[in-house]
Amino acid sequence: MNRQDDCSQVVKLANPKSQEYQVVRTSLLPGLLKTVRENKAHPLPIKVFETSDIVIKDSTAERETRNIRHAAAVWCNKTAGFEVVHGLFDRIMAMLEVPRIADEKKESAKFGYYLREIDDPTFFPGRAASIVYRSGTEEEELNLGVLGILHPTVLTNFEIPYPCSALEFNLEPFLKAGKEPWE
Repeated sequence: MNRQDDCSQVVKLANPKSQEYQVVRTSLLPGLLKTVRENKAHPLPIKVFETSDIVIKDSTAERETRNIRHAAAVWCNKTAGFEVVHGLFDRIMAMLEVPRIADEKKESAKFGYYLREIDDPTFFPGRAASIVYRSGTEEEELNLGVLGILHPTVLTNFEIPYPCSALEFNLEPFLKAGKEPWE
């Protein structure tokens, strides 16, 4: 994924069953990219998504780890399809009744989301954005996730010959207390 871990986030297993599973996943994207790799012989476009938990270190928790519910999607085709994953995210937020914050209202809007360009080694330079969320109840902004066109070295590492766009974001702010998202 072109990321270096400083051991501050990754949870290592004490007794792994195999070399491949020595750490608990901190992102859903590698699993989705493995699925794309195994299905690259199928007709394009390849569209995959997942909603599941990731695990990060949290020194305040009893077991010093914390599960976070994430959603992720990958679009793979002859063209990158950034607009497809961007549109998917916009649709998800519309279903959650979370408005997009227009550029001219970023300073004053208290509720909604917007995209901020970022440099992330997982994504092609200049083709990645962080998803910034304002809940309306807190003054601070929450970095909800990322979306963008995957970097060619990431695709090469997963043996994927086509350009792909990806999206991954935290679902926790939208979960109702004690309920699963589908309830």
